[in-house]
Amino acid sequence: MVIEDSSPENLLETEEDENTDDRVEQLIAALGVEDVTEELAEIGVPAVGPLIQALRHRKDGLVKYNAALALARIGKPAVRGLLKSLEYDDPEVRMEATWALGEIRDERAIEPLIAGLKDEDWYVRQRAASALVSMGDHSTVKPLLEALKDEDWHVRKQAAWILGNIGDVMAVKPLYQALKDDDPVVQEEAAGAIGKIGDPGAAVDAILEALKDEDPVVREQAVASLRKEGQAAVPPLISALAHRREELVKREAAEALTIIGEPAVKPLIHILLEKRDEMARKFAAKALGDIGDTRAIEPLCAALEEDESERVRRCTATALGKLGDPIAAKSLVQAMKDKDEDVRKAAEKSLKKIKVKKRPSGDNKL
Repeated sequence: MVIEDSSPENLLETEEDENTDDRVEQLIAALGVEDVTEELAEIGVPAVGPLIQALRHRKDGLVKYNAALALARIGKPAVRGLLKSLEYDDPEVRMEATWALGEIRDERAIEPLIAGLKDEDWYVRQRAASALVSMGDHSTVKPLLEALKDEDWHVRKQAAWILGNIGDVMAVKPLYQALKDDDPVVQEEAAGAIGKIGDPGAAVDAILEALKDEDPVVREQAVASLRKEGQAAVPPLISALAHRREELVKREAAEALTIIGEPAVKPLIHILLEKRDEMARKFAAKALGDIGDTRAIEPLCAALEEDESERVRRCTATALGKLGDPIAAKSLVQAMKDKDEDVRKAAEKSLKKIKVKKRPSGDNKL
């Protein structure tokens, strides 16, 4: 014989549970009419089941959205139900569940979200990618590196994009390998991701390796990435030019900055005038001449007149010749009296280039 506990304490708890259930039911009914997500989130665990049911079975898109929002605010107690919701046929259910999991940032969701990168619905794939970015940390990176090898090019492309946004240095070498992917879209995304990762060491090494790869496709993709999204790569490349000791690395960093062009001009001018590292100044001068931005003329003239290094002065003279602006003539004439013969020859050669430039009729001045 079972004796029911009719103590005052038990009756009070039962009454409270019934009141909570009634309150949840009322709030669920209002999901598509008003914003009651905060109230549902405050109720917490008792609201999870009804919210999951609303997400899965209510037809109104606003109800689904608000249910997902409330579940995201409740957090970890909602994860299991949301993961099950990823298996539903309705893409809207999968999309909202994917978003909520990204907001909660529970490690249990990483593998299912990566699987979502190959969902048949485009919006679900996009939400899965955004969710992985929002929860991006070291625990996310390893499975994403595996996703770079997935047979589906959509997954490989999205994995590269996510890794670039997370910015973990551990991804640089695998992304470099992805530059050799069979799909050009994946190659481009991997190149862009490498440019986004700002570690002065790993990112620079990956960029420079790609620029001299034996495969011309890889080289072309690396160049295209630097031209399109190179601004993100300027700080690490400038850091390599200024601080790395190896001459080869400095030269290659300057060449990469030349490819980037205009965004690299101001940092290169700073290195040229800083007067710390002779080798860095020399390569900065050459890069400025190759880029051809007129903002570099006055700094190059100043370096030609004042720099203590013969090698730097020779490079600035040559760079001014490439720019070909008559403004540099005075400094180049002065440099023809330089104590170093190579500087004098470089200045004379550059002056001749300036002389042959077309000028308005009647203007016979340099």
